[in-house]
Amino acid sequence: MIRLKHFLLTTLIVFIFSCKNEQDKSYAIKDFRKSLQPFLFRIVSEGIVTYHDSSDIKSITDDELVRLAKSEIPILRATALWEMLERNSFNPFDIVMKHLADTAIVATDNGEFGIKFETVSDCLIGRTRWETSQAKDKTIETVLTKHNYLSSAYNILTSIEAQEKYYTYIKDMATRPRRLDQYEGYELSFYEIEYALYGLAKFHKKEDIQLIKDKLMKQVWELSDVSFRLMKEFPDTAYLDVLQLYHRRQFYKFSGNRPHGFTGYNADRAAPEDFIEALVVQQNDRSAKLLDTMLTNLPKYTCLPDKENLINAVIEQIWENPCPAYARLREKVKHKAEEIFKGRITFDRIDNPVDTTKRTYSWYN
Repeated sequence: MIRLKHFLLTTLIVFIFSCKNEQDKSYAIKDFRKSLQPFLFRIVSEGIVTYHDSSDIKSITDDELVRLAKSEIPILRATALWEMLERNSFNPFDIVMKHLADTAIVATDNGEFGIKFETVSDCLIGRTRWETSQAKDKTIETVLTKHNYLSSAYNILTSIEAQEKYYTYIKDMATRPRRLDQYEGYELSFYEIEYALYGLAKFHKKEDIQLIKDKLMKQVWELSDVSFRLMKEFPDTAYLDVLQLYHRRQFYKFSGNRPHGFTGYNADRAAPEDFIEALVVQQNDRSAKLLDTMLTNLPKYTCLPDKENLINAVIEQIWENPCPAYARLREKVKHKAEEIFKGRITFDRIDNPVDTTKRTYSWYN
């Protein structure tokens, strides 16, 4: 009897999920006209979502694109969505809103940045140009409240104002486990968690400072520029513990390609200047002592890439952030600071002509 009940339950579940309406129907390559099938097979065999500027994709009708966006193969769905964004016959807002739940992972062509693995939804959002700010804002609201497992939900948090209606969602994003049920075997990197911490810091709530500090302390070895931007723009003495730990464990470890055109630093993490700028805004005795330690330690490194530039960066920040706590340090670096700024070249401001073209709105601006 028990086995019969399990059999009937299983049969019912299969029946329910098999009874999809036309709106939910997915399409195989064989469902498209034969002349188009070789092109679709080629897309699948290449395995990378990229822009196609050939007569093959231009020959696909709008109706076929709508069906291709419901393909059973993720790379074909993503390719169709990219092409839809290129056509005036489709509304970008409508396209995005209909496909936010597509969490299949695809490899996408990111030009000089190489291949990126992302959800179909994320690769769609990142390439959309909304026609109005209202349409973009509505998309942001839907992503943050209903689809905040997406990477796009995280990286938008540095670009939007703190709004109380999003506070609980952002706090959940910052505190929930990194592994998500929506992605089997897929984990958010701490870099994305940093975005959530930054978004949380925007609310200036004292009760969140300890939470943010604990997260940064735990992952101090992989802090990026986002974390240092957080500590610079929303300073609190609690973050001095993070800065001191980072200085001791990470600051002098240089490898890979350094951001901002320099060599000798890990481009996936923060540049030394990010750390220095976050430290100097503390403007207290502890930060002064740490800056003095850096001025003492940096010259001792014989194989440190861009050593002179780093020393100059510390001096410049001390000089440009006068305060009582840095009075002695400013006397110490005065001669060198004046020498640095004397050699600076200044440029006259040139006003660019007003852009009168119709504006569109991307996810990142």
